[in-house]
Amino acid sequence: MPDHTPTPGGVFLSYAREDTDAARRIADALRAFGVEVWFDQSELRGGDAWDAKLKKQIRECALFVPIISAGTQARGEGYFRREWKLAVERTHDMAAGLAFIVPVVIDDTPESTALVPDEFMRYQWTRLPNGVPTPQFVEQVKRLLGGKALEAGRPRPALAQRTGLAAPPPKKSVSPVALWLSLGAVAVSVGVVLFVTSRREQAAPAQAAEAGKPAAPVAVASPAPSPASGKSIAVLPFANLSADKDNEFFADGMHDDLITALAKIRDLKVISRTSVMPYKTGERNLRKIAAELGVATVLEGSVQRAGNRVRFNVQLIDAQTDGHLWAETYSKDLTDVFALQAALTQEIAAALKANLTAGERILIERRPTENQQAYDLYLRARILDQTLQIFSSKEEYERVVTLYQQAADLDPGFTLAHVQASISHGTMFWFAALDATPGRRALAQAALEKARALAPGSPEVQLAQGSFAYTCNNDWQGALDEYRAAEAGLPNDAQLQYRMALALRRLGDYGEALARLERCATLNPSDTRGISTLIETLMGLRRYRPVLAAFDRYRPLFAEDYQIARYRLLAQSELTGDWSAFLRGVANLPPRASDRFGLDAAYNLALYQGKLAEAEHILFDPRLQTVPGLGGTVNEPVALHRAQLAWLTGRPDEAVRFADEAIADYRGRTWSVRQQPAVQLGIARAEALAGRTEAALREGRAALAAQEKLDRWSYPYIRHGLGQVMIITGRTEEALENLRVIMNGFGLMTAGEFRHDPIWARLKADPRFEEILKSAKPL
Repeated sequence: MPDHTPTPGGVFLSYAREDTDAARRIADALRAFGVEVWFDQSELRGGDAWDAKLKKQIRECALFVPIISAGTQARGEGYFRREWKLAVERTHDMAAGLAFIVPVVIDDTPESTALVPDEFMRYQWTRLPNGVPTPQFVEQVKRLLGGKALEAGRPRPALAQRTGLAAPPPKKSVSPVALWLSLGAVAVSVGVVLFVTSRREQAAPAQAAEAGKPAAPVAVASPAPSPASGKSIAVLPFANLSADKDNEFFADGMHDDLITALAKIRDLKVISRTSVMPYKTGERNLRKIAAELGVATVLEGSVQRAGNRVRFNVQLIDAQTDGHLWAETYSKDLTDVFALQAALTQEIAAALKANLTAGERILIERRPTENQQAYDLYLRARILDQTLQIFSSKEEYERVVTLYQQAADLDPGFTLAHVQASISHGTMFWFAALDATPGRRALAQAALEKARALAPGSPEVQLAQGSFAYTCNNDWQGALDEYRAAEAGLPNDAQLQYRMALALRRLGDYGEALARLERCATLNPSDTRGISTLIETLMGLRRYRPVLAAFDRYRPLFAEDYQIARYRLLAQSELTGDWSAFLRGVANLPPRASDRFGLDAAYNLALYQGKLAEAEHILFDPRLQTVPGLGGTVNEPVALHRAQLAWLTGRPDEAVRFADEAIADYRGRTWSVRQQPAVQLGIARAEALAGRTEAALREGRAALAAQEKLDRWSYPYIRHGLGQVMIITGRTEEALENLRVIMNGFGLMTAGEFRHDPIWARLKADPRFEEILKSAKPL
């Protein structure tokens, strides 16, 4: 094979071996236009001689093109990662703004969760589905090699603006028509249609730069959805044709069970029930629904139950053509309903040409119970369970868990009823407002032990074991291990992906947590809890552009969501530097559901505006019982915030009185293990405000040590509060060190919030304060 070593000014293609075909297509297209390309096809990488040659090529090439894909995502280790590291190291010796790295994504791997070096996030990414180069891509590469930094290879707009760089006018290049003729064979070979972007649209950024107008730093386009795979399906809610309308729960239950069964097939993409329920009523435009959910096929059907008989009518439809792929009518005794569901699942899989493994077939064909009455109770509980929210009442949770328990009582061998009862009890134990008592934990454990005895090793039991480890034992690693085991049998379970993400965040693995949340969003695109957690995690990683893109993509879900809208405003202010716009925006947001009178929102706004008298007036409103603490782990006594304002306004005697009141409040209540570090930090802040430095430092440092042992998710919040303690007690060096740790790691507090926090703002006179804030980068 000829050696395509690039001469200085050439392109180095870096790729995982799974992406060889795509890399070859890119290399061939570039070579066709005289671009020198280093494209290694050897499987025998390694050795001193090879390493030396590799370093030389990366050191001498003009452009480094890393190919990013599901293949690179799946490989935590690989020679390509060494190449990436070497390329990043070379940038450290380059002048700011010099075009060198040109990331190319060949599938729908999200930029926000890509496992790539941080340096890659500084550049605009190019998407070439299946590695098919567009005329614009080839033209851009040639311009970059000619020294003209266009969008693909220059720093992102925000960075370019900070460094004072502007894009030079584009160099005259090869006609797109000529490029089309040369690339036509490549396009035909993979059956992909390419579209030429108008030259007017391409020229707009350069024209703006020539006119001295910086590109708007927050103009973020939501990514277009990838073409849906033929093995993707949305099962729309079934129509209930039963004469007895009380059987609505049965139609809903059959619908839920079918989705659950299909979701066990790894070769399929199955949309979760939460995201298809909005289409239960109203006119159905199947093509529009499929596009919104990202699937190629839709299943519609009806259920009719009469006495001991049940009748199913189902039809599988190609959403693009409206053509029927398959249709069937089933009429069975209720005693055969599980066999009917198994047959229906397997027929759908066959129609979609999905591979069904022997293990998946066994899971699908299981009969969960022989007791129809127990099954009816279970179905009622499942449907009701899916309506519960974080702020649902204890009584609402009790209704659900009672139905599960009644089903288990009728059939003690009904594993799924025990599984769901254990998970529900554990959820109630997790939330202090519901029932964080030893008795509730014992109920969760008892139900889990029954499920484990009946079906040890089943994916549902592994899910329950993971849930118990998380909610009842604060054992994040144990929970994650169980969830990973369950995933083999529940590959399309969106809630499992969500639970895994939560455990990963507690362990500090934010990269995989993001990947899991993206997967959850794909399977359940209408789930506000999953999407909001995704946006929250992006905020903590300071990936502000992806935050805006995610908000735009899922905007209809968050019309009334205070916190997500606030994240959007914060992200925008970090990119523009316009804090006043944030204040105006947040002042117009509807309050969160838990902030019934809008007092918490008004209090925080007054603090950020520096209106301390107004903030203190709000604290004396009797309707304000507590103030939510950072991270939401505990609600803080109002007295703690009164003490803070008294200290800020030079009233030490009042600060002591309110601080003592806050300490008594903290010590007079019962707290869970998970809440104790936040409580201890609250006491530390109160001691500092009262002028008791030794006690404040002792409590604050103990709180940090306890949080370090507990989890990483709440760690930045404790650091934030401890930094305030250091400021109050006059320890500037330690306060700045806490700030440095926060800004170098994960944290939801933005630089703007630190600048306008009335306590942290006391460090503004120290130039290191601003230096640390400006040093923060996306993680």
